[in-house]
Formats: sequence, C-alpha cells, structure tokens
Amino acid sequence: MRVLPMRFSTYLFALIGLLVLPMGIYAQKDTVYVTGGLQHESLFPTISTPKPDWAKISHLSNTYLDLGVRYEHNSDNKAGFQGVEVMLRGELTKWPLQGYDPDFAGYGLSHLHVALPFKWGRVTVGDVYGQFGSGFVLRLYEDRPLGIDNALRGGKIEFTPYKGIYATVIGGKQRRYWNCYTDGAGGWNYTQDATIGGNLELGIHEWSQTMQDAGANLTIGASYVSKYQQKDSLGKVQETVTFVDSLGTHIFNYFYNVPAWVGAADIRAQFQMKGWNALIEYAYKANDPVAYPKPQHPYYYNYKHGEALLLSLSYSQKGMSVILQAKRSENMLFLSDRNILRSQSNACGRLNHLPPFANQHTYALASLYPYGTEKMGNEWAFQGEIRYTWRRGTPMGGKYGTTLKLNASHIRGLSDERIKSDKASWWGIGKETRYTDVNLELNKKINKQWYLGAMLMYQGYNKKLIEEEGDMIHAGIAVVEAKYALNNNIQMRAEVQYLYTPHDLGQWFFALYEISLWKQLMLSAQYQYNIGYGNVEPEDRHFYTVAATWQHKAHRLMAGYTKTREGYNCSGGVCRLVPKQEGVNITYNFSW
Repeated sequence: MRVLPMRFSTYLFALIGLLVLPMGIYAQKDTVYVTGGLQHESLFPTISTPKPDWAKISHLSNTYLDLGVRYEHNSDNKAGFQGVEVMLRGELTKWPLQGYDPDFAGYGLSHLHVALPFKWGRVTVGDVYGQFGSGFVLRLYEDRPLGIDNALRGGKIEFTPYKGIYATVIGGKQRRYWNCYTDGAGGWNYTQDATIGGNLELGIHEWSQTMQDAGANLTIGASYVSKYQQKDSLGKVQETVTFVDSLGTHIFNYFYNVPAWVGAADIRAQFQMKGWNALIEYAYKANDPVAYPKPQHPYYYNYKHGEALLLSLSYSQKGMSVILQAKRSENMLFLSDRNILRSQSNACGRLNHLPPFANQHTYALASLYPYGTEKMGNEWAFQGEIRYTWRRGTPMGGKYGTTLKLNASHIRGLSDERIKSDKASWWGIGKETRYTDVNLELNKKINKQWYLGAMLMYQGYNKKLIEEEGDMIHAGIAVVEAKYALNNNIQMRAEVQYLYTPHDLGQWFFALYEISLWKQLMLSAQYQYNIGYGNVEPEDRHFYTVAATWQHKAHRLMAGYTKTREGYNCSGGVCRLVPKQEGVNITYNFSW
C-alpha cells in the first residue's frame, strides 16, 4: 500500500482540525455546508476477456469518494475573511478498469486541500488545479474516464489587487498516478521535481467607460511556468543514454547535459464586441530535451525550443454563428519529468495541454477514428464552423425552427525540414494529411412529440502518422437520430449509423434504442456489427450492450452486459486505448 508520509499527513490533518474547529463556534450565525460524492464503476469480465498482467482478480473497478466541508463567514471583518473550505478525495483503483496505465493502480488519499476565501481573493494549500489561458503552458485538471489527475501538491493564491487586475501564483510537486515514481509515495515524490508559475490578466474594458458604453471587452493576459529537475553533484543535470546498433553487437553511451530549470511563457489578447470574438495567443517553451520512446526519432533529446500560436475569430447573432480557427504548435510537449515519456502514457507527468482542432463527436461510429493531438505538439491545425437556424414560421423553419451546422477540420504535421532544423521555414507544413473531418448536421423538432437529427460526415485518418502503423483511411459516415415523447413519463430515442471505408476495418453498422420511464428508469440496447470487407476476424464482428439505469434523487445506478471492441476513448485531444472486453458492467453515482 502506498500512502502519504506519516509526518506530512499528520501536519495536514492537524491543520484541518484547527481550521474546521471555528465552524462549530460560529455555526449559529454563519453557514456550514457538507458536500460529497461517491463514484464507482466496475467490470466483471468473462473468461474470454484478455486481462492485463497486473490484474490478478476477475473484478476490475475504479472508485472515488469526495468529501467537502465549507464554512461561510457572513459578518464583515478587516481582513476580508469569508470562511474555510476543506476538500479531500479517496481513491480505490487497486485493480483499475482496462485501458488505464499500470501505474494508475493503487489506493489511498489522492487529494486534499484547505482553501481560505477573502474579499480580495483566495488562498489554497494542498492539492491544486488550474489553467492559464488555453493551457499551452499549464493545465492541471482531473479527467477520470481518461485516468488523468495531474494536480500540484503545494498551493495557489488568487488575488485581485485592483479593479481589472486578476493574478494567480501556483506551485508544488506534480502527482503522477500512484506508482510513476520509483522512490515516491502515493504518486508523489517530495525530493525531486517542482513546478512554479504565475498568471496575470488585465480587464482593459473595466478601466474605460467608453468601451463599456460600446459593449466592448478587451482582456490581455500573460503567464509564466517553470519546472525544475534535480541537479547532480557538478551542478548539472546529466542523462545517460545507451544506443545499441542494429546487430546488437556494439553499445554506445552518450551523456546529455540538460537544463535543470525549463521555463515556458504565454501571452494572449481577447476582444469581444457586438457578437464578434477575436483571440490571439502565443506561447514559447525553452529547450527541454525529451527521452522520446524511439532513440532514432528526430525528436529524441532534441534541443529545439517550443512554440505555439493560436488564432480564433468568431461572430454570432440570433440564428447564426461562424467560427474560424488556426493553430501552429512545435515541440510543445511540457513534462514535469523529461524521461517519463519513454515508459509512461501521454497523461502521466504532463503539465500543459494543446487543444485539438477536431470536432469531438459523440456518435459511436463518428468516433471510431478519433484524433488526439500529436504527442510532441508538432502540427498545423485548422477548423471552421457555420451554424444557421431558420426561424419559426418560415418554410424551412416550420413551427419550431430548423438548425443546420457545417464543421470542417484539417490537420497536418510540420515539414520534415522544419522538424530537423530551425533554419527551415517557420511556415513549413507537412506534405501528408494527419486528419480531416467534414461533417454536416441537421436538427429539426417536428412537433411536441417528435425530434429528428441527421449527420453526414467524411473522415480522413492517417493511421500511419497517428498510430505509426497502417495507411490513410478514408471513411464516409451517415447518422439518423429520432426522439419521441409519448407523454411526460415515457420517452424514446433511437439511432442508426453506417460507416463505409474500403480500408482498415471495413464497413460498420450501429443501432441504438433507449426508453425512459417516469424519469427514473432507462432501458437501453445497442448493437454494432462489422459488415465485412475489412481486416476483422469473425469473432470481432459483433458487439453489443444491454443496460438498465435507475435514477432517484441523488442516486444513479446502471447495470448491464457489454461486449465492446478495442478503441480509443478521447477527450480534448487526449486519448486512452481501451482493449476489447466482455462482461457485466456496474456503475453507481451518489452526491450530496
């Protein structure tokens, strides 16, 4: 079992006791709130389901217990003190669900923080999250389906020294699952790396009455983040790398002097006025050689600096919206430990985030080939979308209106010359397409009972570049969705999807049916079938799920039997490969 160091845990719980004690004293005139939640998901796999090496039992599960106490002090005081917030989370992931990194397995107290809100800001001690700008230099967050929790154990101060000035200072040691450290405890290592950063945002419009009268908002922001890795006795950080020739007969050792401190900065400006919204953001990361999984790759211990540029322009009015975006990023992988990429997943040790410029689809077949941001952040990405709603009473709008949305994404890598040398053109775009997505959606409410939706989509997925195997996949996808409300107590929804491609996995058919009874019970069934013409074994052509979900107040229980295909679970450009599995699945959620 991996737990927090005894001395550290004792100090934290003593601090909580001292802070929570005043709640009982002032509870008569102030307010105390107790919140929490329990989330449990488990799988009882069949014998035929492949199990990872570390799974020694037949029951796999992820369980999270959150507990919070918030005391609100309502009276005025000179210090501006407004209360105390204590939050903690326990996790039991000793045998996690399939697809999670082996180092994700563990149990214990994973999150604990104490926050003091004041009129001028907020002080948090313990495990903290945060994001600066679009996340180019820092994004600390939790995403349980992906197995991400990259919090910093340290502290955060948020304050507003003057109207229109918003500042944040953050620092600490990053969590990396339960076992990423060989000499750490509970996902933390208190002797190695550290991360510090600051963010400043200026609300220019708050100082200008002219801008306020015109309804204009202008915000300028800047961020800086630096991470530290321990030096050796000579005051340098040295990495020893071993290369073996193709015959396996000669071994070469190379010593790399790499920086102990690596900084990254971000500047941005956003302007909004009368439906217009424009954003420009630029980030720079100092050179930080990374141990790429393949030593022969040009990214391996590359001493180039990193850059990211984002441009976004949008316009919206009643019934219509348009958005155009472009992003260029180069060598922007930012890890708290530069060596962790060699053996761990892309979620462990990551400090920043590169937002994907690809539509995040929820339909099953539309997400059969999802796009995840290139590992090192070397890509050009473009996205555009136009949405139009015909007004009610028009021939196209009918009684309830009709919405049509066209979305397109196109992503390429950098040119080979640019990857190898900074002297090559900064504007160089790779010759091969990484990903293309063009989709057209139609949503129509016919009457109070019927709703119809449809989507047509073209997808180009370069499996060779994204998964480092295979070829370019061209796919066409069609979706039809219908909802029917018999009355307030009985509602139904059905989907039919079809994917055609002569490449890779061939043609697929998908059907789903759901019925909701009295807003408490939902019965669902879905079936996915590989029609053929692809590289699919006969036993991997049929997949299905049947489930029942019961919800009452704060309780939600789902039980079902599922057989799912291998695929990627993606969110925000970060993906997790989930192997095929079959068995009984149970989830339970409760919040108070």
